[in-house]
Amino acid sequence: MSKIFILSLPRTGTTSTCIYLLESGYKVAHTAFNEAAFELAEVVADTPVFIDYASLYSRYPNSKFIYLQRPEGDWLESIRRLLLSMRKRWLADSNFFESDIKRCFLAAFPEFCSKKEFSNEYLLSCYRKHQIAVDRFFNDKPEQLLRVDITQLGAGEKILKFCGKALGGSSNELPHVNKGRRITYWETIEHPNKVFSK
Repeated sequence: MSKIFILSLPRTGTTSTCIYLLESGYKVAHTAFNEAAFELAEVVADTPVFIDYASLYSRYPNSKFIYLQRPEGDWLESIRRLLLSMRKRWLADSNFFESDIKRCFLAAFPEFCSKKEFSNEYLLSCYRKHQIAVDRFFNDKPEQLLRVDITQLGAGEKILKFCGKALGGSSNELPHVNKGRRITYWETIEHPNKVFSK
């Protein structure tokens, strides 16, 4: 069984891409925290994929992986807002988060729950470390990885072509959601192909 995994870090356009693929006919889980979600979904993004992509490749070796790229300046502000919000919630009640969320965020952003601020240097170091690890892992299987800049014209069309689906009635542009301070847009989506995380 093959899947499509979006393995880029949070705040790189994962929600926008999930909505685009949902509207293109795929069963999509923006995050997956149990076996049922992985089995039901054709597309899985975000947590835990951005950390567990190697084990997911072993489990689904014929799958395709999408790495979303976003201008670093835009990503920095967006991820900083998310981490600050998460850290505040974490300090108030660390049990609020799923264990996979805690594990994956601590792996990608070391000690983030104890940091008082998130400098550009720290965040870019995390971003580039993840990027290098992805490049290294897919070095001998480049045909299974698509890198796409979500701000470029035709990004949606590139994604659908890579996934093996005709453009059909879909737009070739990705929607832009989760703008500004909004970080939970996916929760508001109602669609028959939406797969719940747990």
